[in-house]
Amino acid sequence: MKKASQLMVLLIILLLGMSHQQANAQNLKAYERAADEAFEKESYYNAMYYYGIVLKSKKNPALYYNYAQSCRLSYAYVEAEEAYKKVIDSREKSRFPMVEYYYGLTLKHNAKYKEAKRAFKYFLDSYRKDNFYKEKAAQEMKSCDFAQQLIKTPKSEEELQFIHLGEQVNTKYSDFAAHEIDGVLYYSSLRFERKKQKGEKKEEPKANEPLVSKVLSTPDYEKEAGKKVKQINLPYANSGNSALSHDGKYLYFTRCGGKKTDSLRCEIYRAERLENGEWAAPERLPNPINSNVSTTTHPNLAWDVVAQQEWLYFSSNRAGGQGDMDIWRVALGEDLSAVQPENLGATVNSKDAEVTPFYDARTKRLYFASRWHLGLGGYDIFYSKDAGANTWEAPVNMGLPFNSAANDLYFVVNADDTTGYLASNRDGSRALTKEACCNDIYRYAYLTVDTFTDTPIVVIDPPVDTPLVAIIPPVDTPSIAVVPPPVETNNPPVTTSSLIVEELDELLPLSLYFHNDEPDSNVRVRTTQTPYEESYAYYIGLLPEYKQKHTQQYSPERAATEQVMVQQFFDNDVRGEYNRAPIFLDKLLEALEKEVKLKLYIRGYTSPRADANYNIALSHRRVASLRSYILRHKGGALKPYLDSGQLIIKEAMLGESVAPAGISDDLNDPANSIYGTAASRERKAEISVVVEQ
Repeated sequence: MKKASQLMVLLIILLLGMSHQQANAQNLKAYERAADEAFEKESYYNAMYYYGIVLKSKKNPALYYNYAQSCRLSYAYVEAEEAYKKVIDSREKSRFPMVEYYYGLTLKHNAKYKEAKRAFKYFLDSYRKDNFYKEKAAQEMKSCDFAQQLIKTPKSEEELQFIHLGEQVNTKYSDFAAHEIDGVLYYSSLRFERKKQKGEKKEEPKANEPLVSKVLSTPDYEKEAGKKVKQINLPYANSGNSALSHDGKYLYFTRCGGKKTDSLRCEIYRAERLENGEWAAPERLPNPINSNVSTTTHPNLAWDVVAQQEWLYFSSNRAGGQGDMDIWRVALGEDLSAVQPENLGATVNSKDAEVTPFYDARTKRLYFASRWHLGLGGYDIFYSKDAGANTWEAPVNMGLPFNSAANDLYFVVNADDTTGYLASNRDGSRALTKEACCNDIYRYAYLTVDTFTDTPIVVIDPPVDTPLVAIIPPVDTPSIAVVPPPVETNNPPVTTSSLIVEELDELLPLSLYFHNDEPDSNVRVRTTQTPYEESYAYYIGLLPEYKQKHTQQYSPERAATEQVMVQQFFDNDVRGEYNRAPIFLDKLLEALEKEVKLKLYIRGYTSPRADANYNIALSHRRVASLRSYILRHKGGALKPYLDSGQLIIKEAMLGESVAPAGISDDLNDPANSIYGTAASRERKAEISVVVEQ
C-alpha cells in the first residue's frame, strides 16, 4: 500500500510537470503567433517584443531573422545586427538570400562602415536578380567609402552649437517637424492614443491600436511642454509636419487617414490664422495637389520675390516620380487653384526616398532628406542649389553633426538665418526600449556669421534617371502601439538560469583566429596538441609579413589603405577576440557554479585555399584547439562540469562550406588567398551559441 501511494505521488508529479511543459509550449506558440501577426500588420515594435520573448526559450535561424527584421524596422540597430549575424553564421543562411543586405544596412546604421561595405559585397556576389536591391547595395558600398571620408571633417564646436531639446519637448516616442512662429515652437509628436471614429467597429485587443501624431506648440520649450494646437488635430487621425505660409496667414500641415501603417494615406491641409491668433477649421488642398490614390505630405512654403509667387514644396509617392517618395512643387494661386505639380527631377530625386523639403529663399537652397544619395546613415540631410526653371545643382551632404549614422531629417532654418531645427533618432535620442524608434528634435545655432555660404562640404554625383514603381511608405516613424499584456495564458517563465544564458549569449559569437593552415600545417590529422596560446603568439608575430605581402600588389595610395585594414583586423579580431575569451569563460564558469546546465556549440571554419577534405581535417584541428583552450581555463576549472554532463560541447566542422563567394583560393595568389583580410576572417574556431539544456 505504501509503495502504491509513493507511485501515485510520483505519477502526479510527472503529470504536473508534463502539464507545465505543455502550458509553456502552448504559451510560446501564442507569443510566436502574436509576433507573426504584429509583423504582418507592420506593428514592428510589438513584433520585436514578442519575438524577443520567444527567443528566450526557443532559438532557430528563422526566429532570429524575423526578430532582426523587427528590430531593424523599429530602429533597434544594435539588436538587429546581432540577430542577423546569428542567421549568417547558421547552416541555414541560404534560406535568407537578403540577410547580408539587411545586415549591411544595420552595420551602416551602427557606423561600422568597413564591415557594412563587406556585407554589401557578399550580398552582391551571391544575389543574381537585377533589381532595386542590387543597385541599392552597390550604392551603399559607395556610401560607406564616402562616410569614412565625411567623418573626418566635422563642424568645429567653436562654429556650431548643437542642442538636444529637453524633456518638455522630446519624449520616448517620436517628436519631429519643429519650426518657429513668432517665437513659439511648433512641432509634431507621435504619442497619442487613437480614438475611434463614430460608427467604427471596435477591435480587440485595444492595445494593438497604433498611436497617432498631433501638432503641438509651446512658447518656452525649456519650461513648458507642448499643448495640442486647436482645430488642427483629430482624435482618430495623424496630424503633423506643420509649416507656415510666407505671409503668416496659413498653417499648412499633413493629415493621414487609415489605422495601419500599410493603409495610411496622407493629404495636405491648411488653416487660416484668425484675429485672436487661433487657427480656423482646416481645409483640404484640392487635387491635383493632393491625390486620391497616393500620399502627399511634408508641406513647405517658399516665396519667389521676383515672380511674387508662393511655391508649395512637398513629398509624394505619386506616379511620375523617380521612385518611392519624391520632392515635388507647385505654384499656388490665391484661391488654391493650381497647375499640375512638377517633380524636381533626377538630380534631387532618386530611386529611393527623398522627403521633408525646406526651401531657404535667402540662399536659394532646397534642403531635404534622402535615403539614396551618399551619406552616413539611413536618411541624411542634403541641400541643392536652385539654378532656376526647376533645375538643381548636385546635392551636397550637410556633414556632421547635422547627419549621423542614424536617420536625420526635417531640417529647417529659422528667420534669423543662424539657427534652426532637425529631427533624428541618433544616439542620445530618447526611446521606448533599448534603442528602438524614435525621432527627437535637435536645435542648432551657428556662432559665427555668414555660415550658409555656397562652399560645399562634399558634392556628389546625381543619380541616374531610372524610375521605380512607387509604394506607400510609413509616415515618418515606425508604427508603435502600447505593448499588450501577455497573450492567452501566463508568460513563459523567465528563470535565473534563462537570464544567465541570455547574458552569455550576448557575448557570442566568440572567435579564435589562426594563420593559414594552422595549427600543425601540412598534415591531415584531425586533432592537435598545440595550445591555442602558442598559435596565437605565432600569428600575432606575422603582422608585418601580412602587411607587406598583402599590400605589395597595390599602388602606394591603395597599399596605405589596405595596410590600415590589415592592422585593424589584427587589432580588433585576432587580438580583440583573444582578449575577450577569458571574459566569456569566466561568465561560463559562474553560470555552471550556479548549477545551470549548458550546451556550447563550437564550429570550425577555413578559407577555401585547400581542397574540401583537407579543410575538414583542418577545421577539426581548430575546433580541438578551442576545446582544449576552454578546458584549460583557470587550471581546468571547467573540466569537471564537462565530465559530469552539466556542460555539453557540440562540434561542427564546416570547413570552407560557408565561406563567401569571391574569396581567393588561388595557390598562386598568396597575397590574397593567404594574406588577404577576407580569407583571414574565415580561418577560425567559433563558439556560436550557448543554450540551456
